[in-house]
Formats: sequence, C-alpha cells, structure tokens
Amino acid sequence: MAFAHVLYAQTAMNSIANTGPAGAALPLRNLQIEVRQMRRDALSSRGAGVDAQVQLGSDGRVHLQGSLQAQDVQRQQSTTATQQVLVLNGRSAFIALRTSTPLRLMQSFYHNGLLHITRGTVLLEAGTGFMATPSWDGSGQVMLELAAQQAASPNTSSGIGSSVLLPLGEWVTVAQSEQSSNVERNGLGGGASQSGQTGLEVQVRLTVR
Repeated sequence: MAFAHVLYAQTAMNSIANTGPAGAALPLRNLQIEVRQMRRDALSSRGAGVDAQVQLGSDGRVHLQGSLQAQDVQRQQSTTATQQVLVLNGRSAFIALRTSTPLRLMQSFYHNGLLHITRGTVLLEAGTGFMATPSWDGSGQVMLELAAQQAASPNTSSGIGSSVLLPLGEWVTVAQSEQSSNVERNGLGGGASQSGQTGLEVQVRLTVR
C-alpha cells in the first residue's frame, strides 16, 4: 500500500467560513480527504490439446499414440494505493489518479427517502484526476463536488462533474471502471481461450479535523 504526502491547509477554528452550494454558511474546519484506488484483475484460461507420440513398431509399422489434455486456470490479483489531503471546508483540492483506464464519476440522489449512489455520465480520462470540493454543514454528512480535470491542462477543472453525498468517516465509491477481454486461439494441436476482467474503484472517506 503506497501513501502519498499529506497536504495541509491553514489551521482553522470552529467558527463560520465559506458558503456551501445552497448559500448556507459553513463551519470553518479542516476536512481530511482520504482516497484509495482499488484494482482487481481476474484471468481465466481454458485450453485443450493433443499430446501425440510417433513410434516405430517391431513390425516396421508406424504407430501413433496420443492423449487429449484439458487445462483450466483461474487467477485473481488485487492492489490498493492510498493518498490523503487536508483541505479547508468549502475549498477545493486536486486528486491525481494514475490509471491507464478511463473512469466514470458516481452521483447520488434520493428516492423514496433513501440515498442512492450510482454511475453518472461524467468520464475521467486515463491518467488524469478530479477536483474535490467538500461542503460540510456540521451534520453527519458531507456534500462532495467532483469536477473532471482537463487532460491538456493539469490541475485545471473542466467544469464538468457530479455531486455525491457521503456519510462522515465511511468509505464510499466515487468513481469506477470495468473492462473485459476475450481471446481465442486455434491450432493443429488444439485450441485455447482466455478471458480477463479488470475492475477499478476509487473510494473516498472524509473526516473532520
């Protein structure tokens, strides 16, 4: 597990600071944003082939002996990378994501009184990141604004993003991606197929400091 440097904002007292998305005053407190990237790779290989041997018999004839062999291999691997940043309530912090695959930001909404978090339409390009702006009103939840970064302009928001309502102190998925691949090979000695699936999740946890 790799930890990035912690970036500190100015020390804050428990008073009133910036205003949130709805215009309400926000407590002047520091918020710690923890971000972890969780990657899972699953590989499945199946194949069948013929193991043949040619022998010359005592009668001078050629004899062919062989057997059919089948193979089924499954492998799984997971990695996690974590970073932290400390930011003033209502201010923005840039989160860099060193990934080779694009990610979709999540968004939250209420339905029948229940909070739902689902995939949104905003796409994060591979190797970029997002601007995170937490707004905490003193309750047990934080509204986190996520804005996609422009690939051609590091640390600059594109203005396109989503909002996720997070419970304080809990890990919540804010972006994810999933890719599948399937390859088949056929030859004289048999055939083989290989399928893989790569899943990547970006989770965030916020705490008040």
